[in-house]
Amino acid sequence: MKPTVLIIEDEQHIASAEKLILEDYFAVHIAKDGHEGLEKAKKIKPDLVILDLMLPKRGGYDLCFTMRQHPDLKSSKILMVTAKAQQIDKDKGAMVGADDYLTKPFDADELLRRAQSLLK
Repeated sequence: MKPTVLIIEDEQHIASAEKLILEDYFAVHIAKDGHEGLEKAKKIKPDLVILDLMLPKRGGYDLCFTMRQHPDLKSSKILMVTAKAQQIDKDKGAMVGADDYLTKPFDADELLRRAQSLLK
């Protein structure tokens, strides 16, 4: 059985591209905002969450922190993906519980490599 990945991304073209990159290796689900992302995460209990930082309805930092507190989600790996590249943004991601931080734009190989590395 393939590991489960939940992509939480509000930009449809980015979510679709990420799914295309990962779907040969993982069972991929998509949520389009923070609220839907949390509900789907509770339902499917993903092995990995690929979490956009800037989301409607609930931001990535808040969502990451909330997932880390939830008993069914605290063991899920979280890869934050964002255009915010400053060190303070990466530090804040680590403080709320992100396991890794990937800055947009990135290439397909890098996303796949990070996802596989987190799930070893």
